[in-house]
Amino acid sequence: MPDHPGPATPGGRALPDEPPDELVEAQLLAIRAAETIAASARPGESEVVVHRRAGEILRDLGATGVWSPTTVGFGAGTLSCFPTDLPGDRSLWNLDLGIVDVHPVTARGGWGDCTRTLQQGANPAQQAARQAVERIHAAVLAAATPGMRACDLFAVFQQELARTPYLLLDRLSNIGHSLGAGTSYDEGYLDAWNTTELRGAWAVEPFIGNHLYGVKREDVVWFGRTRCQVIAP
Repeated sequence: MPDHPGPATPGGRALPDEPPDELVEAQLLAIRAAETIAASARPGESEVVVHRRAGEILRDLGATGVWSPTTVGFGAGTLSCFPTDLPGDRSLWNLDLGIVDVHPVTARGGWGDCTRTLQQGANPAQQAARQAVERIHAAVLAAATPGMRACDLFAVFQQELARTPYLLLDRLSNIGHSLGAGTSYDEGYLDAWNTTELRGAWAVEPFIGNHLYGVKREDVVWFGRTRCQVIAP
């Protein structure tokens, strides 16, 4: 008997194990941009200044635009990371946290999505929060399995978060969303209620913290027919 074709794309074709080239190109650009922007931020610079530089960096790297506004937040500005959050005059201190979230579009129509948290200084509590989100993020990515449900991946996050003193800060109570070809959110969110089977590209972005600051990391996972791949350099 022939092998089962496995999960199918919306167009009816069998879902490949390898992510589309345009998605990989866009996501690698997103990672490079987010990490370059985060590394360039200096104490005394405002969110507005870094946001303006973020646009220049995205263009220099080859982005033709963004599919959602770039988010830059410092200090208390890290307590929210949402497309409607506009950059302000809030400055980065020399002992401070910041969040950069970018959504580039490439010439071939690929969409990327990447968030990185930056830290100025060596505040132990802030460092502990960054380490916690890195551990949680890694655990969630390691648990990714083709065809698993969105709510089941979220449950892995909940188990990991329960081992920390932090809270989920996302205002929609999720840790990510679907990412399609020129579209996003079509299959919903990685939350406690979404029973959608994970196929294709999903952004995984745990966002945690306390009443003082938040930390976040975001990468894109391709859920293929027989295996998952984190899109990374």
